[in-house]
Order: sequence, then C-alpha cells, then structure tokens
Amino acid sequence: MASPMFLLMPQWQGSPSSRAMQLAEGADALREDLPKSALTEIAVPLEAGDAMGTPVARLSSLLRAREAARTALEPILVEGRPPIIVGGDCASSLPGIEAAVRTTGKLAVLWFDAHADLQHPSTSPSGAASGMTLRHALGEGSPDLLAEPALDPGALTLVGTRALDPEEVIDLERLEIDIVRATVSSPAAAASTDAAGAGTDAAGASASTDALHRAILDRISGADGLYIHIDLDVLDPSEFSSVHAPEPFGLSIAALTGAIRAAVAAVPLAGAAICEFAPADAHRAAEDLPTVLRILAALTSGSRAAEASDTGASE
Repeated sequence: MASPMFLLMPQWQGSPSSRAMQLAEGADALREDLPKSALTEIAVPLEAGDAMGTPVARLSSLLRAREAARTALEPILVEGRPPIIVGGDCASSLPGIEAAVRTTGKLAVLWFDAHADLQHPSTSPSGAASGMTLRHALGEGSPDLLAEPALDPGALTLVGTRALDPEEVIDLERLEIDIVRATVSSPAAAASTDAAGAGTDAAGASASTDALHRAILDRISGADGLYIHIDLDVLDPSEFSSVHAPEPFGLSIAALTGAIRAAVAAVPLAGAAICEFAPADAHRAAEDLPTVLRILAALTSGSRAAEASDTGASE
C-alpha cells in the first residue's frame, strides 16, 4: 500500500460549539508534527459564512472548504495514496468519504464517534453540519452537501457511539446500521462502573478488547478498502479532554489504537479523518497532542507494514 498523504483542514464552521475556533488552534498544534513532504494544507475560509437560506449554519464557507478539499484530493488519488484529513470538525470528513466511495470497489467504513452524526437539516437543533455528516454521506439531507457518490449504509459500522438523538435511533434501525459498543473503557471509567457493581478486572478488559477487535474485523471482512472516521470524542474524557462534546464511558486510547491497527492490518486503508481536536489552551494542546499522534501512527501502521514486507521481499 502506498504511503498516506495528510491533509490539514482546519475547518471549524461545521461545529455547533461557541468555542469552534479551538479547532483551528488544534490544527496549528498538529502542523509541526506532520511530515512536510506528505502534507497538503486545505484553504478554509476565515469568515463564518452564512446559511444561504437553508437550515445548515455557515453553509457558504463549508462549501468553499469542501471544494478546496476535493481539488486537493484529486492528485493524491491519482497517485494511489490514501488521504488522511486532520484538524477540522466532523464535516471535514465528507470529502474523504466521497473519494473513498468513488475509488474503492467494496468499501467498508468504520465510524469511531460518540455521536452518530445522522441529524437531518430540517430537525437539527443546532443547524451544525458536523451533526449531519453521516446523513449527507448517505445521500440524505441538504442538497448542497449530499455526497457524490453516496455511501451504502451496508458498508458502515459505528464504533463507540453512545449519545443518540431519538430520530437517529429510528434512522439507524431504518438503515440497518450496526453499532459496536465501547466495550473497553478507560481505567477511570471502569472504576466508576465498578462502583455501580458492574466493573471488570484486567482479564475482563483484555477479553473485551479481543471481542471489540473481533466484532470490527467481522464487519470489514471481504472489503477491498477501508475508510476510518475518528471523532476524538469517541475516547473516554478521563483520558482525553480536548473535545467540545465529551461523553462518558468511551474507548480507552489503547482500545482505540489497537482496534485501528487490527483493522488496517486486515484491510488496506482507503482514507481516514481525525476530527474535533479542540484543546482549550496551549498546555492542554501539549498534553493531548501525543494521543492524536498515536492515532495517526495506528492509521499508518498498515502502510509501514506493507513497505517493510516489500523491502524484505526485494532483498
């Protein structure tokens, strides 16, 4: 598998948070640790933008950023390199999903996210595009943001999703989309669960980690390529706090990176996105940045293994 390209896309206009600009600050923190030879920066408008008469907030800026990402993706796809989009809100993942659907025969999508992102523009409480990302990827929602081509819901698996709106529950059932629950939580989350009488010991955590991997591998088996979306709020907030919408009882860092490594070892990476890195200040950015880099390392572990195998075969 060819080595990935990193697309730094500091899009904040899709976020519902009043602190959305922290996403741009998170992207700035990431920039220094991304390899310059494999880095493309996506021009995101500085202004908030407007809804253009639709229910989608800041739509005009979102459309400009999406078009810039589509343009940047084209030469990367011609080279056959998997693109990894980093530094933005969840809606920044949409161009990458489109590209993976277009260029991959049988695609599997793993959606690591505390939220389903299946809100419809007509009923979204915030009008924020981040909460509608999967809806648009599946070809439903605002005509301006519909994925081209749309993702088949049968290709999709949600992982670690635990905060759902009632309408999203209905849509998950309608579309027959599976959720792999966050069966492995951080030590702190496990301790709080223990207090309720339903905790697990180290052996139990190991067993549930294995179960998580098996569940994921079962769902992506037979795919030609894999797209991985990671909203960092899939992590338990006791281990990672640089997000706008933390939800308790998430995945541990080790469980997330282990699951990603297992997945990319089984199926070639077609693309990925790491979203919602929103450190509150420089101290928090320095504290949580290593976790984001560990996730990036897990995503690229498949390409490094393939390169090592190719080198060994040629000797």
